Amino acid sequence: MQHKDELRIFSATSFMGHGVDEDSLKQAITYDLDFVIAQGTTTDAGPYYLGAGKPVMAEEALRRDIELIITIAKGNNVPFIVSAGGSGTDSTTELVLTLIEDICREHDLQLNLGVVWSEIDPSYLLSGLTEGKKAKRIVPHPALEEHLSAENVRQNTRIVAQVGPEVVMDLWQNNPGLDGIVCGRSLDVGLYAAMPLLYGFDKGLAMHFGKIMEDGALAATPGSGNDGLLGIIRSDHFDVRPTNPKRRCTPESVTGHAFYERSDPSKEANPGGDLDVSMATYTQLDENTVRVQGAKWIEAPAYTVKLEGVTQIGYRSICIAGMRDPEVIRNVDLILAEGKQITFDYFAHVPEEDFTLNFKVYGKDAILGPFEPTPYVEGHEICVLMDVVAKTQKLANSVCSFVSSTVSHHGFPGRLSTAGNIAIPFSPGRAVPVGEVYEFTIWHAWPLEDPHEPFRTTIQQVNGKGGEVS
Repeated sequence: MQHKDELRIFSATSFMGHGVDEDSLKQAITYDLDFVIAQGTTTDAGPYYLGAGKPVMAEEALRRDIELIITIAKGNNVPFIVSAGGSGTDSTTELVLTLIEDICREHDLQLNLGVVWSEIDPSYLLSGLTEGKKAKRIVPHPALEEHLSAENVRQNTRIVAQVGPEVVMDLWQNNPGLDGIVCGRSLDVGLYAAMPLLYGFDKGLAMHFGKIMEDGALAATPGSGNDGLLGIIRSDHFDVRPTNPKRRCTPESVTGHAFYERSDPSKEANPGGDLDVSMATYTQLDENTVRVQGAKWIEAPAYTVKLEGVTQIGYRSICIAGMRDPEVIRNVDLILAEGKQITFDYFAHVPEEDFTLNFKVYGKDAILGPFEPTPYVEGHEICVLMDVVAKTQKLANSVCSFVSSTVSHHGFPGRLSTAGNIAIPFSPGRAVPVGEVYEFTIWHAWPLEDPHEPFRTTIQQVNGKGGEVS
């Protein structure tokens, strides 16, 4: 691909479905953009969405953001790159394509799309393990084996891999005439770094550009998850600025985002190497614009991609209850401990491994648990979340209903009222079925000789007149 001296890219939002600011996007178009990009896959929302194969954000919100990006970008002959749907499963990617089909039908648009599919066939991993590949867990966690095993692969409901920039680069380069690219589970930084890398920009600079751009206006002040950021990358630096006049970029806001979501503020692990920002500089050019330069790329001995997989462990029911009586609040630990014991005694006929029961006391230590430095109640009211995970939904409902009733009526020294210890805000409320429960059991780095290896790509034409996808 021919080298370019400059690329102009607009990051449309922090996450597809969080909101695209229409005015900001239209203003960005006036800067003679090369690409509009937005990321929309994550594990932030937990394992449920991967296990269920459902989108993280509401379908209506997802459609609105896609519609704004496609109609404005296509109307101005600017190509777009998006990852969308949340978990990155084939089902959520298919949903996004269905939404695009509907949008094209409504606006009478025709699109030529490249699609990257990120869901991984377990047989591919099993074959790799047989050949001696070793995937090492990325973070210590009691639910994760140190190395990926065949048994672990087989028990997982769904598995995705995080596509790096190389697949996006090749899809664009090898298919002239694409209007856009839609990706499943993707490395956020990689979506924004792909085109700078393709057009010959330094890898450290391109990956740092991707890091700052990945969440749109979160790198500005006041930060926003539903607004965009303009980035202009050149040979030895890049400039970032919001197109919304209500926001500005400062060295503090941009540096703050450079350190976002990492344990080491100077380095971030990526497929094939580390982004080192220890020598990066952030300079205020004007009231709204910051210039960034100086990041380095440290090549890794091997190229690896992150695998994410989940296993269904049961079904959940919850009860949300408030406590206002000072004596109840004072005795909350006793009430919950004895209520839990009574519940386990009552369900002694059920195998111990068939259900778990936990409480979260908001207003005391629900967020940090044993690490809370002030584990006592200071306010006049608290909230108790009763959480039951069981082998079946019926059992989860039964246990949750019983424990909420037990806690409500449990006696304790100094009790003044027998009417109830808790206030349940709605009906039904004693046992609200939440559904399937999943946990991450694959969170491993998988070695690749070829960055394209586990991913599938397709070219699809969307005909707005008939709404057909081919």
